[in-house]
Amino acid sequence: MDRQIVRLDMDKDFEAFEELSVISFGENTNSKKEMYEWLFDKNPYNKSGNMMYLLKEGDKVIGCDGLLPNELYVNGKVLLTAHSVKSMTHPDYMKQGIFRMMTENSCERGLKDGVDVVIGLANDQSYPAYQRFGWPTLFEKEVYVKPILITNILRRRIKMGSLASLGNSIYSVYMKNKLKMQMDKEIKFEILNVVPEDIQECWDKFKSKYNVLLVRDYKYCNYRYNIRPDVNYVTVLMKLNNEIIGFAILHNSIANGSKMTSAVEFFTDPTNERYIKALSNGVSKYCYDNGLEYVVIGTGLYGEYKKVLLSNGFMITRKPPKNNMMIANVLSDKVTLEELTGHDKWHITQGDGETELDL
Repeated sequence: MDRQIVRLDMDKDFEAFEELSVISFGENTNSKKEMYEWLFDKNPYNKSGNMMYLLKEGDKVIGCDGLLPNELYVNGKVLLTAHSVKSMTHPDYMKQGIFRMMTENSCERGLKDGVDVVIGLANDQSYPAYQRFGWPTLFEKEVYVKPILITNILRRRIKMGSLASLGNSIYSVYMKNKLKMQMDKEIKFEILNVVPEDIQECWDKFKSKYNVLLVRDYKYCNYRYNIRPDVNYVTVLMKLNNEIIGFAILHNSIANGSKMTSAVEFFTDPTNERYIKALSNGVSKYCYDNGLEYVVIGTGLYGEYKKVLLSNGFMITRKPPKNNMMIANVLSDKVTLEELTGHDKWHITQGDGETELDL
């Protein structure tokens, strides 16, 4: 039977696309059609339509791969980049070169639409294939975690709920008082249910102090966090003299039975230890105020982020994140591989990649 590669059509192909997603990633994969319509069709960085492609044999979807375009800031240049996402091959069609064919198709289509570089956070299953394709590894991502409430941690260790609750109460009182003493008295915080347009000024103020990161202007944050239909995000604005000097965007959820938050964005002056510490404390206070048990933050090694986080109660997670190997395929001459290689060049957050999108 003839095979053909087609652009994902939500009306015609979504049911078959969803079926392959469940086969590939399990029953817990995000199967909400409105989420994919937002993610693919409504992406403001699309040039000629969505960049998701299916390999079909008749009406059956046997492979998938595509790109999520956005912008990348590299040494003062703004480039069109795209995350490689949704790489899937039906298990009945393995070892037929479908993964390579679909990856090459995505890059060819991306180049036609002006994509300068394709990036991706590969997991332990896909990473060996990208290595075979010759995609360079830029760095291995780290994630940092800070415990806020420790009842569940203690319960798992001492097996007695009453002692766990007592231990958590003592710990919480101590840590809250410590945090209160550490809070910068001049810096104020505002908690919002939307990302405001004012963050554009913050982006414009500090972007030149970075080396490599996704463009986190209002256009991007509005699309990524305000318009998404299936998740409600919280924005923490940090202000000094009524001027926004940093912001965090949080995704509250439950993981392994614990209420937690993920800082999908964490942005301020990367050279200013005072600002980074204050933003970290602002997020911690939000967690205490809302009964969240821990917070996770991802960042690159550029600037002072890691240094300040590790000295402010955060620790590197014991296990690396599921999608932790940052890979790339440079498609144009606007950027070199050397400019992108190295964790020390990058600022990267929990919002980057497939994991936060529940793909």
